[in-house]
Amino acid sequence: MKSERVKCNTCESLVLPSTFEKCDGLCMQCFMKENSGYRPSELSSLKERGLCLYFERWNEFRNKRVPSKKDGETIIKLSHYLPVIQASISGFLRFGEGSFDGQKNIEWLNQLMSCSEGSLNLYIQELEAFNQELVDATKT
Repeated sequence: MKSERVKCNTCESLVLPSTFEKCDGLCMQCFMKENSGYRPSELSSLKERGLCLYFERWNEFRNKRVPSKKDGETIIKLSHYLPVIQASISGFLRFGEGSFDGQKNIEWLNQLMSCSEGSLNLYIQELEAFNQELVDATKT
């Protein structure tokens, strides 16, 4: 027995009624586009763990532009550490259970702080504060 499909409220593609319901009237692709790549089950997990506010703040932070720095040492450290720190936080929010161990992130952020100044320094301080808040919020 074939299930009747319904139109996505955004792109009008046909989806199963169960997907339409889980995705608040959208197809999975439109839902994920509107929710920073997160699936409904991942957002439910964030709600269950009490981390929705952190998810929203993290997405706002990720959308900020990293202040530029021209010297070689800082560029190398930024290109090495920043993606790892961002993946660590994003990965925990998306899939993590239990507590978040952000200690390694703090070590890398301290290394970045040692060679940064001005707006880049402020950006790193803000990232460090968020990292610490997430550590504190997830202590079991």
